[in-house]
Amino acid sequence: MQEMKINEEQRDALQEMANIGAGNASTALSQMVNKKIQMGIPKAELIKLEDVTNHIEKGQVVVGIYLRISDEIPSYVMLLIPRDSAFSIADMLLQRESDSSVEVLSEMDKSALNEVGNVMICAFFDSLSELFQMSIVPGPPKLAYDIPDAIIDYILIQIGQVANQVLFFNVDLKDEDKEGFKIDMFLLPEPQSIDTILEKLGVK
Repeated sequence: MQEMKINEEQRDALQEMANIGAGNASTALSQMVNKKIQMGIPKAELIKLEDVTNHIEKGQVVVGIYLRISDEIPSYVMLLIPRDSAFSIADMLLQRESDSSVEVLSEMDKSALNEVGNVMICAFFDSLSELFQMSIVPGPPKLAYDIPDAIIDYILIQIGQVANQVLFFNVDLKDEDKEGFKIDMFLLPEPQSIDTILEKLGVK
């Protein structure tokens, strides 16, 4: 497979794209939980598939919400929410007191978290649709409760059928007190999407 390369100008444009999309997603999340959301600086890197898991925090069970975009820019989108954060978000959305004795997410919790993922991802791509002047329609989200490696392996297997590298975006989102929750958001475009994205950004 041919190795992809991006220059500094292209990397900066991609990071700005991630910044716009993640900003829209964090605003949508803020409105859902009625709290101010702080957004980290988005990162855009071209990395080997086998190195993706090195960019993800190890050793903890997380809620993973992921879906595929299959329009003009085929991509996978993934949210990783640490276990404690997942309970905090579910508590806020369901307007209940937190209970540290609860160790298993209920079906209602999972439904609430899935809705968070759906709203955030749709908000992310709404901003890109406007930026690129094209229709981008996310597919239905799926939820998994596992270690990060197990969740992302499925996505990497799909991408690995057509590429050995991936354009990897990451941004972290936290609530205003930095104690309630943390969400990592990842965008992994398939190789054929990268040229389209760079062209739309005017840096092809």
